[in-house]
Amino acid sequence: MMIFAIRERMRIIPNSSGSTRCRQAGVCLHGRVRRKEFGFTLIELMIVIVIIGILTGVAVPAFSDWRQKQAVRSASLSLLSHLKQARVQALAENRSVSVSFTSSSYTFDADTSGSCGPCKDQVIPMGQFSGVLSISPTTTRTFSSRGTCNSGTVTLTAGSHTQNIVLNVIGRAYM
Repeated sequence: MMIFAIRERMRIIPNSSGSTRCRQAGVCLHGRVRRKEFGFTLIELMIVIVIIGILTGVAVPAFSDWRQKQAVRSASLSLLSHLKQARVQALAENRSVSVSFTSSSYTFDADTSGSCGPCKDQVIPMGQFSGVLSISPTTTRTFSSRGTCNSGTVTLTAGSHTQNIVLNVIGRAYM
């Protein structure tokens, strides 16, 4: 075992040809000593970098488009749940519950009269979903104590993606 370790360390190549001219190990003049090559060539490295650049160039626009789509989807689901909760809360507490919209946020259980004691005024900024998300129209939807509301459509937009949430006269919200 020790002989093999020394041989590897010293790179002694035994003479496998039976010639008398090259009797000693590693002294043979007509045979080439081959070394193992490790690593990458510069060309191989450049090809890999170009391939990574092409894949990144294709993936980045698709990823940002996907992020905008998901921002609209998650904001729509959040708004839809708040609208449904406002209707249930108006029925349960026998009072009017409002959801007020601005272009960059909406306020759940808004105190529109200034004298609402149990109102919570919970502001939900659209920036928490995406910086480019907007709501239109900027209005207030009020659910009465019977669960009805002023009907209409609320549109959420981010880039090329839009989602409409429809409120009908009896207070039901759906996408």
